Amino acid sequence: MGLVLGLFFTLLLSGVAVCFTLGISSLVYLLMTGNNLIVLAQRMFAGSDSFTLMAIPLFIFAGEIMNECGVTKRIINFSQSLLGFIAGGLACVNIFASMIMAGISGSTTADVASIGNMLISSMEKAGYKRSYATAITAASATIGSIIPPSILMILYGSITGISIGRLFLAGVIPGVMTGLFQMAYAVYKAKRNPEWYDGDSVPFEWKTLGKNALEAIPALIMPLIIVGGILSGVFTATEAGAIASVYGLIVGIFVYREFKVKSILRTIINSARTTGMSMMIVASAITFSWILAKEGFPKSVAGFINGISSNPYIVLLAMIVVMLIIGCFMDTTAAAIIMVPIFAPIAISIGLDPIHFAMVMVLTFILGGITPPVGITIYVASAVGKVKMKSLLGDMMPLIFISVVILFLVAYIPQIALFLPNLIN
Repeated sequence: MGLVLGLFFTLLLSGVAVCFTLGISSLVYLLMTGNNLIVLAQRMFAGSDSFTLMAIPLFIFAGEIMNECGVTKRIINFSQSLLGFIAGGLACVNIFASMIMAGISGSTTADVASIGNMLISSMEKAGYKRSYATAITAASATIGSIIPPSILMILYGSITGISIGRLFLAGVIPGVMTGLFQMAYAVYKAKRNPEWYDGDSVPFEWKTLGKNALEAIPALIMPLIIVGGILSGVFTATEAGAIASVYGLIVGIFVYREFKVKSILRTIINSARTTGMSMMIVASAITFSWILAKEGFPKSVAGFINGISSNPYIVLLAMIVVMLIIGCFMDTTAAAIIMVPIFAPIAISIGLDPIHFAMVMVLTFILGGITPPVGITIYVASAVGKVKMKSLLGDMMPLIFISVVILFLVAYIPQIALFLPNLIN
């Protein structure tokens, strides 16, 4: 197992794609232990063959449809008419638009691409530093994995069997807090140094706000349909993904009338590409997780962490630190699949609420997405914004600090995550 783990981290640090790193490491383990190699294919297929996981491609498809039919543009227009007049207005518009997009796509990388393509250049033209505009886009995109529907929460629910509807509710307050904290930082930066962190303000007009709000309503009510349907028992999370896709088609074809025949093929190709990437990671990570379990690795980690202290707060801190370190080197999806079966039982054994700890894990793993050296969100943002990583990281550090503050507030004040889920009891 030591050799396999050594190979895994060597490949990971060498820049090999996460899915191939996991697959090669699993293959080497099977060769070393004399297992039939067909086990690799069987485990990858069995891990992916899940009704709950079908929600992932369906929500990806729904998000692609909504992006294709002009939803992003209308969300940005609405956000600008609402917040564009304040100091640092465009930065706040970027963050608020990401909060709304989070309720549609459920994906951090999708939010970076859709919002970034439209706002980074606009912010630069308005007077913002391009690196700062890109950093705001990357940091606010993490809200896509917190506010429901969240693909990461669907994955967590499929692994642990926890109610996905309650997980969705647990993410609402932390997601809104993250957005508000980031907007407060944007306003602070604008007032301290307006020539680099502010742009042309847009005058507030009730008429314009009403017009843009009316156009954005179809996008704004989509999260309510999804979460409301799941919580009321009308449909499951997977069925919610299908309903979201159908709803997106109706909005695109009959309401906005921007979803044309040529859009269908582009949407299907983009959805298939994103789904293929995601599910390849899921399948290989589930296989590697099975190997870790087979070798008793979770028990060893649990024994080590429990040996540190009997104080649940210190044990929780130790788990957060370990997850943060792992998140810096591994894709968020893979990290979740491997670490959830290890840490979730430890959390329950020390008396933590499963929903609360789920939220702590989600916040920890998405933090890994914006931290080097393998933070996929910052790499996507760097590519979209055409900004060098060195200058981007300089502007990211205060925003990363905000995410750390939110993480520890949620970790040590459980009611932040549990308030809304407990209401449905």
